[in-house]
Amino acid sequence: MDLIKMKKEFPEDFLFGASTSSFQFEGGMYEGGRGASVIDNFRLSKNVTTFEHGSDHYHRWEEDIRLAHECKLKSYRFSISWSRVLPNGNGQVNQEGLQFYRNIFEELKKYGIEPIVTIYHFDYPQGLVDQYGGWIDRRSIQDFVDYCELLYREFGQYVKYWLTINEQDHVMRIAARMGLSGNEANYHQLRYQANHNMCVATALAIKSCHEICPEARIGPALSYLPVYPKDCNPVNILAANDVETLMVSYLTELHCKGVYPIRLWKYLSDRDILPVIEEGDMELMKQYPPDYLAVNYYATYTAEYLAATKEHPIGQVEGALLPMAEYGVYTFSHNEKLPKTKFGWTIDAVGLRILLENLYERYNLPIMITENGFSHPDEFKNETVIDDYRIEYIREHLKQINLAINTGVEVLGYHLWSFIDLISGREGFVKRYGLVYVNRDDFDLKDMKRYKKKSFDWYRNVIESNGGDL
Repeated sequence: MDLIKMKKEFPEDFLFGASTSSFQFEGGMYEGGRGASVIDNFRLSKNVTTFEHGSDHYHRWEEDIRLAHECKLKSYRFSISWSRVLPNGNGQVNQEGLQFYRNIFEELKKYGIEPIVTIYHFDYPQGLVDQYGGWIDRRSIQDFVDYCELLYREFGQYVKYWLTINEQDHVMRIAARMGLSGNEANYHQLRYQANHNMCVATALAIKSCHEICPEARIGPALSYLPVYPKDCNPVNILAANDVETLMVSYLTELHCKGVYPIRLWKYLSDRDILPVIEEGDMELMKQYPPDYLAVNYYATYTAEYLAATKEHPIGQVEGALLPMAEYGVYTFSHNEKLPKTKFGWTIDAVGLRILLENLYERYNLPIMITENGFSHPDEFKNETVIDDYRIEYIREHLKQINLAINTGVEVLGYHLWSFIDLISGREGFVKRYGLVYVNRDDFDLKDMKRYKKKSFDWYRNVIESNGGDL
């Protein structure tokens, strides 16, 4: 039962926007002096494309930003390719890369669109891995801070909202995104070391931002999926709490409080995979917390306890990339109360409200929704896509955001994933999210022409009415 009623409109300064990322969207992989990144040739199947051409934003940025203006976007969240501005990750700056992004900032400024800038979104420079192993080495901390400071100096005049690292939990859980094979003897200790180094780097990046761009706000972009217990059995409630700690809330505790949750510390200690923590690291995190939290929300999990056995000892995991079960801790369960997308993700608009209210009450920080969207193998017909399913999905999520705002949560904005179709890391171009259709398939580039979907006009009307047309 709702304690409040939905207001007709959102706050006047609410940022209705949309998102993309450099490695999925830009293309131009071998152009403009860009260096290699660890994500360039990453794919889960030979049946999907690489990121080489993306959606050709590198050559079509003016058209794409005009479309953003036509859609009346108040803000546009995008990422800067680290290896496009620093081809080796450090050292020599690529002026052509800086100019590419300067052009984008100027075009956004011309149309009055607020840039929301992700500093690092999975495309970690291969050069840093080659030099010293990347995030697993302490040298990565200073290189990240140096990269951040370069962006602050070059683009600080344009940017009010910075995002440090996108989905850090996914970086440290997928070996290829750290430049690792996953077969290292001490792999699990290495990934928690990388995670720790990223937290220290984030604190120092926040410190530098406050010094160089004192009017700006900065924070991490978190993949946050609330976890429900399968039922009211106490062991399943404990399992759900454990999963949320292991997969999501450990990061908010590190970033916002500068502490390792006791359950996570026990988990790491029992498995002998504790990170090396140097003197002053935790104090830095405490001293420089985020100004706001950004969240990428798509679905919720449901979990239950999974007992260990002689055949399956404590700690054995199931799942190729992101563990779907760990014996002695949890397994994910089907939630019969929720429908799913064609790609198996639960559709749970109320879960977003739960996330917003819980996260705000816990940390009392403003929240920016930086990703949320509906994936589907869209049918392109008569130069458009009739995507009523996407409209319904966005509408219901915006309604829940409105309810959270009226409860008292400070929500800065909503950024749909994605503005224009781009490459999914899992399903390539079959899995589409955009308001704008891109005419290409995984292995047939076609003409890359853009076509507005039905959801494009609907979202524009929502923005023009400030949410009144929901």
